Amino acid sequence: MLDAPARHRSGRRLLRWLLRRDPGLAATRRAVRIAVAASIGFLVCRYAFDEPTVAVYAVFGVLGFGVFSDISGTPAQRTRTIAACCLAGLVLVSVGTLLAVNTWAATAGVLVAGVLVALLALGGPRAAGVVVGLHLLYILPSFPPFEPDQLPLRLAGLVIGTGLLALADRFLLPPAAPLPFARRTATAARTLAVHLEALRHCDGPDGEAALARARRDSAWAAERLRLAGVPVDERPTGPGAADRGLTHLAAALRALHSRVVALEELAPAALTDPSGTDPEAPTALLAAIAASLHEVAAALGGHHVPPGLEGLDAARAAFTARRLRAVQLLGPGEGTVQEAETAVAASQIAEEQRIVVLATHVVLLPSQPVPESVTPGDDPARGPFSYAGASPLLLWWRRLRCHLTLRSVYLQNALRLGVGLAIARLVAGELDVAHGFWVLLATLTLMRTSSASTRAALPPAVIGTTIGGALAVGLVLLVGPHPVATAALVPVVVVVAVASGRIAGAIAAQACFTLVVAVLFAQLSPPTWELGPERVLDVLLGAVIGLVVGAAVWPRGGHGEVRRAAALCLSDAAELVDGTTDWLAGAAPRSVVTQRLATMAVGLARYEATYTQFRSERGPTRGHDLDWLVVLGVVHRVSRGARSALAEPPGPDEAAPWPALTARLRADVDVVVDRYQRWAVVLRTEGDDPHQVPAPPAGFVRAGLRAVADLPDRTEHPVRVLRLVDAWGWLGWLADDLVVLERLAPPRRPAGTPLTPA
Repeated sequence: MLDAPARHRSGRRLLRWLLRRDPGLAATRRAVRIAVAASIGFLVCRYAFDEPTVAVYAVFGVLGFGVFSDISGTPAQRTRTIAACCLAGLVLVSVGTLLAVNTWAATAGVLVAGVLVALLALGGPRAAGVVVGLHLLYILPSFPPFEPDQLPLRLAGLVIGTGLLALADRFLLPPAAPLPFARRTATAARTLAVHLEALRHCDGPDGEAALARARRDSAWAAERLRLAGVPVDERPTGPGAADRGLTHLAAALRALHSRVVALEELAPAALTDPSGTDPEAPTALLAAIAASLHEVAAALGGHHVPPGLEGLDAARAAFTARRLRAVQLLGPGEGTVQEAETAVAASQIAEEQRIVVLATHVVLLPSQPVPESVTPGDDPARGPFSYAGASPLLLWWRRLRCHLTLRSVYLQNALRLGVGLAIARLVAGELDVAHGFWVLLATLTLMRTSSASTRAALPPAVIGTTIGGALAVGLVLLVGPHPVATAALVPVVVVVAVASGRIAGAIAAQACFTLVVAVLFAQLSPPTWELGPERVLDVLLGAVIGLVVGAAVWPRGGHGEVRRAAALCLSDAAELVDGTTDWLAGAAPRSVVTQRLATMAVGLARYEATYTQFRSERGPTRGHDLDWLVVLGVVHRVSRGARSALAEPPGPDEAAPWPALTARLRADVDVVVDRYQRWAVVLRTEGDDPHQVPAPPAGFVRAGLRAVADLPDRTEHPVRVLRLVDAWGWLGWLADDLVVLERLAPPRRPAGTPLTPA
């Protein structure tokens, strides 16, 4: 018998161990919420109302959306999600009950429902988080006996269970709300503003130290905007205008940061120009951008109205006017080339900031479209913010239409899961399995988006179920004849089962959930020792079905599609570079660029979805994997650069009056386009070595800008000159990205070693 001090020490050690395994006790608090809701729903309905059917659907309403689902967001968002799940669950339980009339009708229903419900993952993390719970509610009533007269009781149980879960989630040890992604973007905007201000004052006292701090802070904040490093429940990946605006905003802020770094490296001395003698120094423009960034940060933090574009546009117009005058004032030579490079980088920063401001408007006012007056030359319905002000149904339809192709990982996942569940339902029905529901539940919970991930999930499930089955036999024999003892075990085993997944791992969670099943069903019918072994066989059968289907239907998942999607995007990027540079040279209409941008947007959406799934899958670790996030960033920069080129500088679509110079630009464009196409071929054909793709010729951008600077009559055509300068400046940016791709590509391989997909 331990004395009081010893008990206190043991208790402290246990608490420290628990806090190491469960920081903040988040999993423990969740387990308590679910256990209270499940126990009240099941025990009250079973013993107070004497309604076993209501009790079953009440407890599975709690477990379906409390254990098998991931409901995230603010308290209000979580309550709305549970309410929506309840409404959808009522429909699914009704259809599942009516189609349980025979095996073939139930199988067809499972196939259709499996595909349709799985496609909810298109709606972002909150929708994807409840897919398994909704599937569970459909397969639960799809087994004999066919009892449509029990439907009202089943629906009542579901309403009771989801209602108790919503109350527990809101008032009983409620979870902390996740950090809004908008907070990350506000921090990035604020640190970028400080970085720009430090650049402008780096020649003052302590200027270098302040600049180093600002540079470090802005790099950290920009890195936090990578979706790969953001918790799943915080990622703005839904089809709604606010989520898409946040994604757009994050991408623009990251691009702005990269341009600020490039500008700093390009011409740090030209940024201050205290004398004001340099007509192309972007000092005033950078000050306006910094002020606009501060307004964006304040607005995203809820301390300011959505920022306006007046000050930024005025500074851009003034800077463009200075550049036009500089064309007439500056002579030929190396200095003019350096000033042109600096001006191009500053103009790109200004255009990215314009996108930042417009995206902030969409985030804060998602129901309002972007005014046509702030997107001159662009049709708002076809521009980058076409989703602003659109109805949620329209945005959902656009997202769905984009993924109605067998190359979409969303559709692949839905078809794979639907086929797996349908086969499991058919096998369970034809073999007359005693507990067919558990076969489908095993298939549902063990199937992953790739065959490798499914195989990895199988051993813990089988081992855990076997251990749980053995414990269940002992438990049934020990307390089965005592209903009071069995009822008292319900909250205990539910708490342990829910918390064990986070604290002790998948094997413990599977074992404890098998105990939960034994305890619950021991109160619905006389318990027997066969319950444990039957549960093990059900899991084995469902797992084998999931493994076979996973190996037969797109077994590589995102690993198999990410290469193809990346290659398609790089090919589209090459076409976009070609059309955009032609427009800048006056050799193509603006519509060519907008059409290619629209084509590229579809490919980008599929690539982003594929990359997100690829990151979540278990795959082989190889030394020759490609960094697909770098490729995604390159493609995004091509898209943003094309939109920036459409906006600056203004002018008609006539050809430049220097055929030789235009031909030189055309030749440089062909080189860059050829390199992008070669990279697309390398990614499409796995055996090619990316190091065999030659880099663009060194110094070709500077040579082109020098040729522009040496034009004898450039003062007569300042707008044409600026468009050529910006065209070469953009090509330089694209060439830098190709160098980055080559530098970050996997090491050169021995001859005969294929490049395997990452």
